[in-house]
Amino acid sequence: MFFTNTIFKQIWIGALSLLFITAGCDVLKVNNPNSLVEEDLGNPAAAPAIANGAEATLTEALGNLLAPYSTATDELTWIGTRDAWQDLDQGELENPLNEFSDGAFNAISESRWTADNAISRLEGFREEGTLEQAQPLVRSYLYGAVNYLAIAASFNNVVIGDRQEAVPPVGEENMATLYDTAISYLDQGLELSSSGSEWEVRLLAVRARAYFEQALWNKLNPDVATGDPLVQSTEAVNDAKAALALAENGTDWNYQLEVTSETPSNNMAFQVNERLELRIGNTFVTPTEDNTKAESVSLEDPIDEVPAPYLVNRINTFVEANEYADITIASVRELHLIIAEDALARDDEEAFQTAINNLRSLDGLSAYENQLPAVDLLKHERQVNLFLQGRRLADLYRFEESSTEWLLSRVEAGNFFPITITEIRANPNITLD
Repeated sequence: MFFTNTIFKQIWIGALSLLFITAGCDVLKVNNPNSLVEEDLGNPAAAPAIANGAEATLTEALGNLLAPYSTATDELTWIGTRDAWQDLDQGELENPLNEFSDGAFNAISESRWTADNAISRLEGFREEGTLEQAQPLVRSYLYGAVNYLAIAASFNNVVIGDRQEAVPPVGEENMATLYDTAISYLDQGLELSSSGSEWEVRLLAVRARAYFEQALWNKLNPDVATGDPLVQSTEAVNDAKAALALAENGTDWNYQLEVTSETPSNNMAFQVNERLELRIGNTFVTPTEDNTKAESVSLEDPIDEVPAPYLVNRINTFVEANEYADITIASVRELHLIIAEDALARDDEEAFQTAINNLRSLDGLSAYENQLPAVDLLKHERQVNLFLQGRRLADLYRFEESSTEWLLSRVEAGNFFPITITEIRANPNITLD
């Protein structure tokens, strides 16, 4: 993305200011930490703060991205006054002028650049032998990978460039290369992470997701799609099993970006819980009488015929957090789903039942014993256990389903967000069609 402002310097300065204030020292020998300039970031003592900056911008970006993404699915629906939300709710994704997809494009592009820059700086410290601990670099590799996964899963095209020099877009046909970058970052993070550590579990879980989503991208790309919606990926399954072995056995482990009053807020949660532009969609809940909130969960488990327990808990937690809802990046639930889908794609009924029942046991639900078609249960479990995590739109497309809010005249199956107007106006390599 081609940037014309100084937001990144402000982010780095803010992160560094926090570091020095909390540390109570002045390692850069300046009187006022708020007056730090970009050159000060060349000090290896800034490594933890640089990683913190990458995490903060990622948290803010995902909140901004998940709001329009989820509105374009059946997970959220528009109830407010801003027409751009209504356009997304009705399935209109390709308008580069939409203010909310434009904001999301800018935020995730800034976050991607920030993580890439953090990695470059910290790799430099490591090559010089001045990086005291590997963890800031490990963290930055993880944040960088999550950025690339979010972009690849949400946009038809993107610009991957420096903030000062305009470069051409990657091209729709080359978006799959973003998964290669994500996986490369995760590989490097795993090489540096301590064996059995929480960071190793996170990296493995996100790499399992990366391999899965790379294979899923091929299901949605008309040049390589096979027509079979199910994803089979040996690499994803191997990483999922490795992560499950390291995660505390039998627990409902997840990796979330924590959102508090001390971090950037979650814009998706703000729009639902505070501003009331959006609410949880009718596919999932029964709304309150005034149509502003969720009264109760209506989506039932297809075997036990009770409101899906995880969905009840997830929605309650999301609502109670107001604008500070945490953002889930990976979980044992998704790992079980990856293993289950791979088994189903290979027609391995026993392996599918084992994986899907491992998932269902987390909520105390009855075991699956062929009560309904396996693919229908898989779709249900993904709908419930990946709620508001940026996975739903691809599932709607590949399983040929739709949101009840979509206007078919506005929906193009397989379509995601375009490069948006702020980038188009700033980058001479892009024109508005």
